[in-house]
Amino acid sequence: MKIPFSKIFFFLFGLAAFVYLVSRFGIDQIGANIARAGWSLLYIVGVWFVIYLLNTAAWRLVLGEAGKKISFFQLFLVTVSGFVINYVTPVIALGGEPYKVRALSGVFGREQSLSAVVLYRMVHLLGHMILLLAGILLALLFLSLPVALNLVFALTAVAICGVIGLTLAGHRRGIFEHLHGWIGRRRIFSRLNPRLDAYRDDVRRMDELLTGVYRRERTKFMTAIALESLSRVCMGVEVYLILYGIGVPVSPVTALFLYVVYSLIINLLFFVPLNLGAREGGLALGLDSIALPALLGVYLGVVMRIREFIWIILGLVFIFFTADRRRPSSAETA
Repeated sequence: MKIPFSKIFFFLFGLAAFVYLVSRFGIDQIGANIARAGWSLLYIVGVWFVIYLLNTAAWRLVLGEAGKKISFFQLFLVTVSGFVINYVTPVIALGGEPYKVRALSGVFGREQSLSAVVLYRMVHLLGHMILLLAGILLALLFLSLPVALNLVFALTAVAICGVIGLTLAGHRRGIFEHLHGWIGRRRIFSRLNPRLDAYRDDVRRMDELLTGVYRRERTKFMTAIALESLSRVCMGVEVYLILYGIGVPVSPVTALFLYVVYSLIINLLFFVPLNLGAREGGLALGLDSIALPALLGVYLGVVMRIREFIWIILGLVFIFFTADRRRPSSAETA
């Protein structure tokens, strides 16, 4: 069986980044921290199995009728391997999105695949923002934090509300047709106008998929966002399990607070290659603000990275089990 070049490319890209990460951390350090984490590492890896199941279920819901074209198992494989490629993308963790489009084009076709990936990315973002907002509010209400951090959290909450509003606007009105029109009105792209006009119907169809679930199946849309938010709660559970495993029990609100802090730091420092040091710094900042040893942030970050290593290996293997690209029909080729 001939393996498509795209699968080989994404596999080798991910493998190269994986080897680099392992060499940077050092085999000895990885082994020592695995030994220290003990059986709790299995629970942590299992938590992420649940997270990926929730992500896949959310994506399947927002695909609506189109979701019936692909099995839950196949979508799960694409979801995991797509996130894995995002992990190892050196700058701006979006390398998995082209992979997802390529992997799904064999089922949906290129246009519908692009819409499906953008649609899920927006729902994923909404779930993330809503959980961050909830985590910030819980921290402000139940934790004794420094005044400066309270102020930063309050301003961050306002910014998150703005992001949620813009994302919902994209679900209501679409983005492809607006982007198509914006490019068409710019003089610098004037030579592209004839070609853009030829794709106007395609762009409209892409926006219909993007906005369809919000307009016609609001319950599925809200359920998908709830599943995405729940997956983020599980990331707080991961923090709780890691600390509990070394005898540092914290409250669920504290664990969620630590997740919120390191998630905000990672997103602010999106340009840091492979998030190296960003997560650990965020965790150290969060721990220090609640009077826990900041050095625990390094341990938390290393264990999370080891968990990533395990899922990176699985995700790279999954690449070869995703559905192959189908041969386009004569109408699609035209």
